[in-house]
Amino acid sequence: MNPLDNLKDIHAPSAIDVWPPAYGWWILAMLILVAIVLTSIWAIKSYNVRAAKRQALQELALIDRQDKDGLAKLNQLLKRAAIRYFTSINVHQMYGEDWIKFLSTSINKKQNKEFVKNITGLQQSLYQQASTDNFDSYKKHTSDWLRNALPPKKSVIKQLEQEHA
Repeated sequence: MNPLDNLKDIHAPSAIDVWPPAYGWWILAMLILVAIVLTSIWAIKSYNVRAAKRQALQELALIDRQDKDGLAKLNQLLKRAAIRYFTSINVHQMYGEDWIKFLSTSINKKQNKEFVKNITGLQQSLYQQASTDNFDSYKKHTSDWLRNALPPKKSVIKQLEQEHA
């Protein structure tokens, strides 16, 4: 007699179910959901913070050389944008050298020298007869300030608050 005749057939184990998933998958799903929510909140806040900057750049595009108050509008646009972003500083009261120093402090240091020269020229042109000689340069530097200084870094705000306290 053969001893293998007494063996029974092999039974395969039952299939492993996909549902419910293990605890690790639940934790991973929750972490991904939290990351998506936090990223969405950050993106919405970032978009809203930059809304005034986008609006200022759109208004800047509408100011042209033919406008007789073009230089004053450039200065007003800078002032409105600065008031919007630098709420803890009395920007609305600044003019002349204080205003130029404020603008130059809040922009990137690499562009500072040429920027100060052009913004000083813009400020002086405000009080002279209308001239459009350097209008494109003034507009370019206004655009540069709007693009590079806004929204301001916390270190810049802190420095300006100390200077204008």
